[in-house]
Amino acid sequence: MAPLRWTLITFLSFYLFCQREGIGLETKSLPEWTCILYFAGDNFLDWFTQQNLGELQKAGCRYDVRTVVLADKTDKGGHLYEVRNGYLLELPIEDINPSWKNNELNTADPQTLIAFATWAVQNLQAQNYMLLLSGYGEGWMGLLHDFNDGQGKVGILSLSELEEALASIVRMIKKVNGKDRIDILGLDACYMSMVEVLFSIKDYAHFVIASENEEALDGWPYGDVLMAFLENPSRPVPEIVSSIADAYIDTTSYLPTKLANILTIAAIDLDAFTGIMSPLGELALSLKSALGQSAQETKRLREVDILTDSFTVNAHIAGRYIPYSMHYDLGSFLNALRIKFKDNPAINSRVKELQKALKKVVIKERHQDLSERKLTLAGISLFSMGAELEGYKNLPFSRNNPWYTLVEERMSALGGLEKTQN
Repeated sequence: MAPLRWTLITFLSFYLFCQREGIGLETKSLPEWTCILYFAGDNFLDWFTQQNLGELQKAGCRYDVRTVVLADKTDKGGHLYEVRNGYLLELPIEDINPSWKNNELNTADPQTLIAFATWAVQNLQAQNYMLLLSGYGEGWMGLLHDFNDGQGKVGILSLSELEEALASIVRMIKKVNGKDRIDILGLDACYMSMVEVLFSIKDYAHFVIASENEEALDGWPYGDVLMAFLENPSRPVPEIVSSIADAYIDTTSYLPTKLANILTIAAIDLDAFTGIMSPLGELALSLKSALGQSAQETKRLREVDILTDSFTVNAHIAGRYIPYSMHYDLGSFLNALRIKFKDNPAINSRVKELQKALKKVVIKERHQDLSERKLTLAGISLFSMGAELEGYKNLPFSRNNPWYTLVEERMSALGGLEKTQN
């Protein structure tokens, strides 16, 4: 009887733990996926937000894949929908928060995102969750601009606010199905596939899909995004995120004329991301040392800069002027270093280590090529120089990696935006 008694005690202990933590014992009986979509369209993307909703309507749903959408457009208030087969069922937005009825939403407020996403997790319980954020993006400077934050001002969600929101959402997911990460995080916004962004979100999702360059105004093909789940919801998550990345590039007929216009996308394994941090920090210290050695080494770093494919944020977005921020494609930067510093063993060994780590992090990278040349991109970018150094200095990434000190020294030695886009 002793083994049986201990089995019952073990089960009872586990049951009480699950009750205390709010975890159901029958998570396997939950639907396979819930897709939670957050459209920040209260800006110049309003028309495209409506177009994306139409694509979702055509894709439909199935019993084990449910999709819920919060869309903020330029009209007053927000709209809450569940995707059904052939139509969108509009739900009372006051079900999330009574104060939202007939009032202006601020999609740049982390509390708006938290309220919606945690409501969705609770009310559309599932074994797996995708959270997809759609709107304008500025990379490390923030995303999800709201043209009217309720007081007629432009709002923007900072990286620290994004982290705050994701932490709250993950806590709710853990109560529902016991997981401590979002399965897939989609960032349908410009310039978000950056080391600095990934560092801030690394503890809250297993996989992220994002672009290192500017995105198309209509964003991702939302019908195809949903079909990646609907066709076979039980297939491995890496296959689903790879399908979404493929759809973004394969469904566009847009032909780029310069590097700034190409479409890029990457599916990233955040569980492997920490492998980048140490070699990147060591590389930064080696480059900083080289920068201070001689004028010849400074010249070589300038040549690396010229050889590296870069993306530049410098625009008026939703009425807000964005100071320039130049981002290296990390793979292109490493290739340029190998060419220009092939006689430096310390730099070369760190470059090889970082290239090896990068291959584990990026599970799928897709991009358009230019008519005159085929590009070699890695799918992740890294800040190289810009106008808001003080803001960059205060990022969690900058406080935890020596890269910032190299950026500061490099800008002091080489100057600012001295090269033009291809």
